[in-house]
Amino acid sequence: MLTGPQSTAGRKDIDTVLAILDAAGKQALGMFHQIDKRRIREKSPGDFVSDADRALEIALCERLRLAFPGDGLCGEEFGGRPVGTYWMIDPIDGTSNFLSGLPLWCISIARMTNDVPHLGAINAPALGLSAAGGPGIGFKVRGTTALPCERSRPCFGVGRNANWSGTERALLESRIESRGFNIVSLGSCAVSLLFVALGRLSGYLEIGCDGIWDPAGGIALCRANGIRADFRIARDSTVDVKAGLSAEFPDDVRTSPVQGKHSAGKPWKMSARLDTQRFDSEDSTY
Repeated sequence: MLTGPQSTAGRKDIDTVLAILDAAGKQALGMFHQIDKRRIREKSPGDFVSDADRALEIALCERLRLAFPGDGLCGEEFGGRPVGTYWMIDPIDGTSNFLSGLPLWCISIARMTNDVPHLGAINAPALGLSAAGGPGIGFKVRGTTALPCERSRPCFGVGRNANWSGTERALLESRIESRGFNIVSLGSCAVSLLFVALGRLSGYLEIGCDGIWDPAGGIALCRANGIRADFRIARDSTVDVKAGLSAEFPDDVRTSPVQGKHSAGKPWKMSARLDTQRFDSEDSTY
């Protein structure tokens, strides 16, 4: 299903990135079905990387380099040069889920210009779902259909990470629950944003993602489907992201430093397509 305004070049790019992620998804599923053979390293407490992450990032870089030879490449595991127009690559978002044999993980890529995602693609192979698109380019979904995003859904996603105070997160979750939502934490920022883009979650919030590779693809997908998705990058390169409907979403999200890590950074980078029915976040630093 392809929705929204599209140019011929935009449709071609969407089809190209979906084909790239189809190939990567098949490779990832093969490794997922042999998780006991994975070589695993803990980058930091609770943050794992496996040989699957590294193999997929290498393969994705090779395919993107062939398809988009003028673009730069930057991945979570091997880095790169994030300047000009480049691809941000998260080979497996939800690695802990992947290594536990749970299906809530995905491959996420985004084409960035001036550090803003303009084209994103996510493939969740174990769920049989994939999508690609960007604002003004179109929105193509495989494996399901996008539900009307104007309607509120019972579930609201909240991410978890070591950079975000558990006490602060619990207070925010309480506020969201008081408005009638059920909180879900899926263990993958990108999968959660995919579900927002598909109209399955009313919104998503996470403070202190480890890097822009986590939300970049999902931000582009939400914006492709007319859903507001904003983010801001702290001085330590951690990222805050929020996406979803307006009336139910807190409009005064702030963060406090956690062991000196989460310090003041850039303002929220707002959606290019604004919708007055969706939440109005403040354009301010923290």
